[in-house]
Amino acid sequence: MIIKILSSAIKINLKQGLKVFIMIAGISLCILVITLVTSISLGARQLVNETLQQFGPTSVIVFAGGRRQPGQPFQRSTTMTLDDVRSISDQISGIVAIDPEATSHMNAKYGAQNIDTTIVGATPMFTTAWDWDVAEGRFFTERENISMSRVAIIGTTVERQLFQGQNPLGKTIRIGTTPFIVIGVLSSLGTTPNGTDRDNRIIIPLNTMLKRMLNQTYITMMRIKFARGTNINSVAGEISTILRYNHKLTAQGLPDDFTIITPDQVMEFLNRINSTLNMFLVVSTIISIIIGSVVVSNIMQASISEREKEIALRRAFGATKSLIIIQVFLEIFVISIIGSFFGAIFGAILGLIVGHFTGIHVSISPLLFLVAFSVSTLIALIAGIQPAIKASSYDPAVVLQR
Repeated sequence: MIIKILSSAIKINLKQGLKVFIMIAGISLCILVITLVTSISLGARQLVNETLQQFGPTSVIVFAGGRRQPGQPFQRSTTMTLDDVRSISDQISGIVAIDPEATSHMNAKYGAQNIDTTIVGATPMFTTAWDWDVAEGRFFTERENISMSRVAIIGTTVERQLFQGQNPLGKTIRIGTTPFIVIGVLSSLGTTPNGTDRDNRIIIPLNTMLKRMLNQTYITMMRIKFARGTNINSVAGEISTILRYNHKLTAQGLPDDFTIITPDQVMEFLNRINSTLNMFLVVSTIISIIIGSVVVSNIMQASISEREKEIALRRAFGATKSLIIIQVFLEIFVISIIGSFFGAIFGAILGLIVGHFTGIHVSISPLLFLVAFSVSTLIALIAGIQPAIKASSYDPAVVLQR
C-alpha cells in the first residue's frame, strides 16, 4: 500500500513542475547553509584535537612579554635571556627538552627567487621539544650552534618557493645579506588555527641568530617539554616564580613581563571557538527549518487547493482521511529528500571552495548527509501538517457539486 502511495506521490510531483522546483530549490538552499556550517563546525572540532596534539599535552611555551590588556599595544620584552633558560633547567625536574628561540621576519633568496619568511634561531633540542622531525637531510649540532655556523633547515613552503623542484640540500641561500647552506628540510605541518603557514620558516642555530643576525642577547620564547605524568599547571607556576625572581618583579610587585601558555589554556581557547560555531550551527539550523517549512507548506497548500476536486474524487472512491494525509506527507517527503541531496552536495562543494580560498578548516564526512537527511525529514513533517489537514478535510459531496 505504502509503495503504491509513494509511486502516486512521485507521479503527482512530476506533474507539478514549477511548484515542485521552487520547493526543491528552497529546501536545497536551507540544507546548503546547514551543510556549510556543519562542515566548518566539524572542521573546528577536528582542528581542536589536532592543534592540542601538535601543541603537546606535556609541553609549555613561555613568550617574552606580558599579556596584552584590552586597548593597549603589545610591548615586546627584552628581559628573557639564556640565563632564564639555565635557571629553569637547573631548578625544575622532569624536563625532557627545552628549546630557547629568537625569531624575526626576513627575506630569503636563492637565485632569482625570494620569499618573506620567519627566521627562527633555535637549539638542537628543537626537534624533540616540538616533535617536529627533519624530512630530508639533518638538523644542526650543538657544535654548529656554539660556533655560530651558517647552516639552515627550511620549511616545505620555503623549499617550494625558492627551489621549485630542485634538491635544496647543499645549496646556498641568502637570509638578508648573510649566506647559509641548507642542510635539511622540515616535515610539513600545515597551518595554525589562525591561518599562519607553519612551513614558511627557516631554522638556524640560536647563537648564529643572536650574534650574527640580530646582535642581541634576549630571546623571544622558549618551548619546554616535560615527561609524561608531569603536573603541567604546577610546573607552570614554578616557571612563573623563577622568572619573576630573575626579572626582579616579585619584590616590586610588578606584573609579569612574560606569558606562559599551557595545554589547558590552548584547549580552553579552542573550545570557546568551537562553542561559538556550535551555537551558530544551532541557530542557522533552526532558521533554515523555519524558512524551509514555511515555503514548502505555503506552496503545498496552494497545490492542494488546485487539486481539491482530484482529492475529493479519491475520497469518493474510498480513500480514507489517513490515506490522504499519508499521500500529502509522502509528496512533501520526496521533495525534501531531493532538496536535501542537492543541498548537501552543493554545500559540501561550497565548503571545499571556502576552505581552499580562506584557509578555514573544513571537514567533509558522511555525517553531513545524515544531518541533511534529518533536517529535510523534519522540514517535511512540519511543512506537511497544514496541507495534510486541509486535504483530508475535503467533503467529496460538497467539492464535487461545485
